[in-house]
Amino acid sequence: MTEIVRLARVGSTQDVVRAAARSGAAEGYCCVADEQTSGRGRQGRSWVAPAGAALLASVLLRPSEQAAPGVPIAAGLAVVDALEAAFAVAARLRWPNDVVAGGGKLAGLLAEVEPAAAQSGRVAVVLGLGLNLTVAEFPAAVAGASLHRLAAAPPDRDTLLEAWLSALRPRLATLEAAGIAGLRDDWRRHAVGLGEPVEVRGPIEVVRGTAEDIDGDGALLVRTPAGVVRVLAGDVHLSPPPA
Repeated sequence: MTEIVRLARVGSTQDVVRAAARSGAAEGYCCVADEQTSGRGRQGRSWVAPAGAALLASVLLRPSEQAAPGVPIAAGLAVVDALEAAFAVAARLRWPNDVVAGGGKLAGLLAEVEPAAAQSGRVAVVLGLGLNLTVAEFPAAVAGASLHRLAAAPPDRDTLLEAWLSALRPRLATLEAAGIAGLRDDWRRHAVGLGEPVEVRGPIEVVRGTAEDIDGDGALLVRTPAGVVRVLAGDVHLSPPPA
């Protein structure tokens, strides 16, 4: 199912896979790089990691139109599954796409639709993962975590990649069969901040209230004095630090 292309240095693994998708690549096409010069996260941010210090990978998925909004939920759970299976490391999820452990952000996910690569009833989604493997230190303003400080043995990039791709398959199968509802209970068990005060800074507004749940489209439900607000995108800030 999976064709893996390995590159020493690339602008962005996302762009490599998006181009492959437009050229008709099959689902499972994956690009892994030692270093990215133009890596990106959500909302146009950059993703920076020292060369060789992170798992930087993107994979082409072709979910149904109904399942596509739930890809980030399935992907985050697959990261949690992989870390537990391969390294016995417990991680949690911070909506919408952060993986946290050891008091900081360990990984980020980015799901981008490539409209030019859609196929009958199927959406082309390029799913990227950046996970800190051996990052020695982070900028003072960044609460980061690195797997080498959490795992009992030095983390191997290929072991983690294989574990993630393997875990992704059943999570996506559940998503296709049952929608986000089929993943919601597991997501709740691993979610950071449910039932706690939260501030979500979106591209247009800031929503403050109590994080309650996710809905069937993966939106975060925040209870505010004016009622429950559906948040589709934004940066989540919790009153206590993430665990």
